[in-house]
Amino acid sequence: MLNELLKLARNPTREARCRLLQRVADLFLDRVGEHSDEELRLFCDIIMKLLDGAELKERARLSQRMAPWSQTPHQIAYRLATDEIVVATPMLELSPALTEADLVKIARRMPESHLLAVARREALPGRVSDALVERGPTKVWRAVAENRRSGLSDWALRTLAKRSLSDTPLRSSMAARGDLTPLICEWLIPHVNASTRVRLEAILSGADPGDLTTPEADSDELRRRYNLFMESCDVDEAWRLVQEGKYGFGSILLVLLAEGRTGDAFELLARQTGESVAAVQRAVFQAGIDELIGLCRVSGTSDQVFLALAHLRCKHLGIPETQAMRWLDAYRRTRAASPGGGGGKSQPRSHRPNGAPLS
Repeated sequence: MLNELLKLARNPTREARCRLLQRVADLFLDRVGEHSDEELRLFCDIIMKLLDGAELKERARLSQRMAPWSQTPHQIAYRLATDEIVVATPMLELSPALTEADLVKIARRMPESHLLAVARREALPGRVSDALVERGPTKVWRAVAENRRSGLSDWALRTLAKRSLSDTPLRSSMAARGDLTPLICEWLIPHVNASTRVRLEAILSGADPGDLTTPEADSDELRRRYNLFMESCDVDEAWRLVQEGKYGFGSILLVLLAEGRTGDAFELLARQTGESVAAVQRAVFQAGIDELIGLCRVSGTSDQVFLALAHLRCKHLGIPETQAMRWLDAYRRTRAASPGGGGGKSQPRSHRPNGAPLS
């Protein structure tokens, strides 16, 4: 290889210089993590000199190859990260060689395309997120909000939430985050759809955002992982997923309710509780609230699932949906008063005659 490198180094053509750049990169990557400080300095000096005359596609190729490694010399990583976007993207999205200070500087100085790439980094530090939110524009705000692994300060959360009130995609991404505060939930609730409102109200009532399900995200996940199109799958298939432990009962129930498949949701709930579909429908729409509470206790549903059913009940009966929160308080008190504090999941009961007491 040494002879090849010497031959390429003596060749002044651009093609030879590009080949030399990749061959030097080969030497670095062949023993990545094992080089001495002196070797790393040498690699850095050679590559930096070759980059000045390298073609765009060769710089982009080098960036892709060197981005994943923490041993990539910092000077090279920063040089590639501030190049044209096709070159910079791998470094901005992946490189552990870039420091938090580097990313903040890039967020404050580089064009929107580079900010979008930074916003897609895994475990984005809070200072970097703040710089991205401060600089904007809208596409960058959306990318930051979509990155669930990004650390957002209280200021960044509030800023994005306020801006989301006039931007539907941003609002959707914000509502699905797991780090929302009760105040932000209050801002968002009047502007979101019914299924999302249920989740935000559950957070307001004290639930941990990380434990709550986003029905839209679950629907996408079901389609992606199981090739299961919720518009056409039957309840038998949904129940099989529950029985096999591939997906939670509550998650599938929320997806069915979010997509307006109330009848299928009731049948799934009937299978979980051992009740008839007619008994489930009566508990949700016709009987007193105690019967719905009892049904949900038997099925072991979460606060979020109960709220979704309570909202459905409010809509059917034509009463204010704020009543659903009062019913949730009653549901929680009932669970807390049950043996073991209501922390565990109740087991489904066998079928009983339609209309028989549930508790």
